[in-house]
Formats: sequence, structure tokens, C-alpha cells
Amino acid sequence: MRNQLKRLLTPVVNRLLTEKLPASAAPADPRPAVYGRILETRPVPMPAQSDVELHMLVSERDFLRSIWALKSFFHYSGIPARLVIQSDGSLTPASLDHYREHFPGCVIHADHDQVVRDALVGHPLCQFFLGHHAISKKLLHPLLLSRAEYLLIMDSDILWFRNSDAIADCVRDRVPFFVDGGAEAYARNRRYMETSLDLHPARNVNSGMIGYRRTAFLDLPFIEDALRKLADVPRDQLLDSIGYVDAYVDVHAEDVRATLCWWVMEQTIYALLLGRDQRHRPVRSWSQWSPFRRMAETHQFTDSPVMKKTAMIHYISDAAHNRFFPAGVEHLLRRGCLTEWCSPGRLDTPSSGERPH
Repeated sequence: MRNQLKRLLTPVVNRLLTEKLPASAAPADPRPAVYGRILETRPVPMPAQSDVELHMLVSERDFLRSIWALKSFFHYSGIPARLVIQSDGSLTPASLDHYREHFPGCVIHADHDQVVRDALVGHPLCQFFLGHHAISKKLLHPLLLSRAEYLLIMDSDILWFRNSDAIADCVRDRVPFFVDGGAEAYARNRRYMETSLDLHPARNVNSGMIGYRRTAFLDLPFIEDALRKLADVPRDQLLDSIGYVDAYVDVHAEDVRATLCWWVMEQTIYALLLGRDQRHRPVRSWSQWSPFRRMAETHQFTDSPVMKKTAMIHYISDAAHNRFFPAGVEHLLRRGCLTEWCSPGRLDTPSSGERPH
């Protein structure tokens, strides 16, 4: 009975709370040719000095997506962060030039692996992670190369639609935060980590949007020990330890390190670092069934509608869902973002505490 009632009420709630735009502005089909026009918008100058950095790991495949993500962040978030672009190794010189053009004053790390590797001397598992998977650059490079004390980590598949008071408050107070993903995708499952490895991750961490103080998280001995425990599980405990599994994981592999998903190792380590800080704040995400949650400021994931209070949507696993452009970007286009963002002064970086209207 309860489930039937939810099914009946959901369309009504959606109609009341979803942001409505003129139907005449909605295209019948996605318009890939239009998406490149984001490169016609005004530059976003980076602040000359900032104790907050926004780090984004980017591949060439996700270049255009990242420009949309960053332009929406700087337009809507109101957070005066300096941008740091971390290449996964595939960004072309032309793409790097576009970042410099559109975010003048940004910092670009395109070839810093040796610097980081040298800083990891004495930490062999950290060095192994760096050489084994590009996702390591989302963890190790910000910790070791940053110039600021407070760091924001944002994925290139996130779009912003309005400011988030919850995230802005965390940045202002220098409190660690993450957007609650509603589920856990860790290299080993949480129960096993807690009972067998004496590791205690924060719950439901999605590292697509997180913030933290660098000095609090820069603990290489802890990270090294955590990596060792996670990677070198005794063979007779493997089945009990299985965490997130993707197509590249073989739970019966001869090499124990091939039995875990390195793609979520960075998220796992961040969850462990967050779990050590009692002040960490889970920023609550959108609830499909709660109209009261939907009326509040929301932080959402793939396949959820843009609500009147939507701050950001993380289009996670978008290679499978294909919603970032035909859903998220098209919504911004219908708002008139290209015209607005090309207007003089509209994309200038806001000063500290300022909120865009």
C-alpha cells in the first residue's frame, strides 16, 4: 500500500517542485554542435590569492564536459577558489591552452608525476598506486602539490544549478565534507575494514565533491598503511573482503591485488581520512521519496530532475546513463546560460562571501 501511494504521489510532487522552463525552448533532440559553444563564453579570472583551491582531474575524453562543469561551478557556487587542473596524462596542448584562456591564473599540473613520486620515497604502496591507476592523481597530487590549505575536489561530470549554502558553510568554516552518495563503493567492504583491518571509513562517501584541510589529510604513513591493509588481504579472507566490483576485477585472481577495484581506491582512502575527523559533515543528497527533502537545498545524482532548489547534480557513470549533456546541459541552455555567460562581467569570479543572483 505504501509503495502504491509513493508511485501515485511522485508525479504530483515532481510537478510542484521541478524547475519549469518554457516547453518551446526544449529541443526535440540533443544538440552536440551547440555544446561546444561553451568555448565562446567569457573567461573566469582566478583570484590572485586564495586559501581555497578547486582541484579537478581531467582526461582528454572529458575535456568539454569539464569546461561545462567548471563554468557552472564558478557561475553558481559563489566560492572564490583558485582552479587547479590535473591531467590524467591524456590532455592535449590545445586543451591545456583552453583552460589557460578560460580560467586565466589557473594552475595546471600536466607533468608532475616524478615530483610526486619523489615525495613518496619510503612509501612503496603509495608509489605502486601512483603507477597503477590514474585515479591516484585525484588523491596524491592535491595533497602533495597544493598551495592552499583548504582543498575542494570536484569531478568533471558535475553540473551546478544554484549555490549550495551547505557546501559554502563548510568551506567558510574549513570543515571537511562530502556529498552523501546513499551507498558505499569502497575497495573492501566496510564491515570487513572495520572488523578485520581496524579501518573506519565515513559512511556513504562519494568523492565526486569533497572538501578538506590539506594539513589534516596529508598523513602519508596512514595512507601507506591503509593501502597495505586493503591491497594485501590474506587469501582465505578474500571473499569476506569483497567491496565494489567492476568489469576489471577478478575476485579469484592469483594476484591478490587484482581482486580489488583500484578505480574506487582513492574514494576509499578519502572515506578513511574523513572517518578520522569527527567534524566531517555529510552533505545530504536528494531523496526520491521525500517531498520535504526535495523542498530543501538538494545535491543530486544521475537520473534525478532539476528541482527548484537543486544546487548540483553529479552525473555519475554517465558513460552508461548519458544524461550530462542531453539532460543537464540542455537544462542550462534553456535557462539561457550561453547568452548570460557571454555578457560582460557575468562570469567574473565572485569575491569571498558573495552569492550570485
